[in-house]
Amino acid sequence: MLFEPEPKFRGLPREGFALFSLPDREQRRREIVATIHPALAALGDDLVARLSPLAERPLHAHLPRLDWPRDYQPFCTWLALSRETHGYQSGPQLNLGVHATHVAIRLGWDVAAAGFGRFEFLCRHADLGAELLALAAGSGLAFRVYASARWPAGSREVFCSTDDLAGSFAEIARHGVWWELGRTHPLPAALDLVSSPALGEEAAAVFTALLAVYDRIAGHDPADGAPDEPGATGHP
Repeated sequence: MLFEPEPKFRGLPREGFALFSLPDREQRRREIVATIHPALAALGDDLVARLSPLAERPLHAHLPRLDWPRDYQPFCTWLALSRETHGYQSGPQLNLGVHATHVAIRLGWDVAAAGFGRFEFLCRHADLGAELLALAAGSGLAFRVYASARWPAGSREVFCSTDDLAGSFAEIARHGVWWELGRTHPLPAALDLVSSPALGEEAAAVFTALLAVYDRIAGHDPADGAPDEPGATGHP
């Protein structure tokens, strides 16, 4: 392509972060979907166009419905990029998470996903761990683990390190439900950044850095030597 198309993404809506505090669950869900998801859909289009030619297989953009399970309390929303057309939460994902308190750009795993056990094994006993540590150091990324929390928080960070990958897995064994390697922008300090097109450029840069690792771990068949685990619940 001689000229790249003009990006569709112009930033997240500044007023969208207050919606996570709406007390009524269904109103909160509807307002989040109506206000934040159009921007995430535009970002998804931009990122799929930029990253798919670099990936081993084409990527697909996913947005959540935020209505499952039935008692789910929406406390965040997200854009997920995956080679899967359906069932993306069963494996790793390139994920941009939007919370009331921060925006995160990361390679993430629901630790209940079928392939996570194999991923941890490869990190501990193969060269994947060294690759992730080098990537974290070279790209300014951190390993984080989140545990469940009551709404309105929804989740709480229980581990953060730029160089302790083994520690992140130890924390998961205690009470973690979501693992990630990425970059986080706290709010409101980063509001000008995340509400601008610069967030899209940063997401493209971070995901490009993570793409080779994503392709490597997404290429493993979870049924090939991985333990049986319950279905993914999703907890970005």
